[in-house]
Amino acid sequence: MKTSLIVQAPAKINLGLAVLGRRADGYHDLASVMQQISLSDTLVFTPRFEEGWEFFCTDAALSGPNNLVCQAAELLSGESGRRLPGVKITLYKQIPVAAGLGGGSSDAAATLKALNCFWNLGLTDCRLKEIGASLGSDIPYCLQGGTVLVTGRGEALAPLTSLPFYWVVLAMPKGLQLSTAAVYGSLNPARASKPPISYLVEAIKEGNSAKIEEWFKRGLVNTLEEAVLPDCAPISRLKDRFLELDLNPAMSGSGPAVFALTDSYQAALSALRILKEEELRAFICWTIPFNSRKED
Repeated sequence: MKTSLIVQAPAKINLGLAVLGRRADGYHDLASVMQQISLSDTLVFTPRFEEGWEFFCTDAALSGPNNLVCQAAELLSGESGRRLPGVKITLYKQIPVAAGLGGGSSDAAATLKALNCFWNLGLTDCRLKEIGASLGSDIPYCLQGGTVLVTGRGEALAPLTSLPFYWVVLAMPKGLQLSTAAVYGSLNPARASKPPISYLVEAIKEGNSAKIEEWFKRGLVNTLEEAVLPDCAPISRLKDRFLELDLNPAMSGSGPAVFALTDSYQAALSALRILKEEELRAFICWTIPFNSRKED
């Protein structure tokens, strides 16, 4: 009988995000540099005697069939055309939900990769990305991992040189969740600012830490902040608090998570302590390079 398979599903941050326009299919064209971080969920795939799969999540509110893990498992089971060994999928949730960190997408990506192995389906990475794209725009990136320039609606991936190592200070107001669809829906792409993602891409390719730090000092590196900040004072205050701590913040994705990079562990630890004292949900993590995700 197969042994259990344990997989980490890392969160992502958007080092820069420019929304370029609205597409005819309702999605948006964008240019973004995505980066995986060490904050992650854990999924355990355990053999069971009954056929089919079952799903359990440590957060009961996420245990229903709408979870992207369930949708990924359902789609993948339909790829085989044969009876498959039974499997119990357990999701140990750590990444905050609806925070702009891609937790659900990463869980789905981890499920696709793990079940492809567990069920011995032999699907290519390209096919897994096609399946993933049908579930969510961030899933192809989560299957790729590392530091990547993402364009189109999220399906076009151009891997970059790994970002230099940084500590990541991450925080968000407790209890605040934002709908990605609602945030995009409130944005007027024609009038929105478009951060020059090409500058960030070149800085990363050069491994130029000074240019990368200068990028975050520019203020707006994520178009979606223009849709969120005017109506969400807690995130505006949080960004101001980061600045008071001598950290240059940015919102990740559609928020509400705010992050800053630093090469100083002491600076990250000091900021974490202060932010937690202010009743914020806060973490220290770090950037992880391409293909560092392990499957045990």
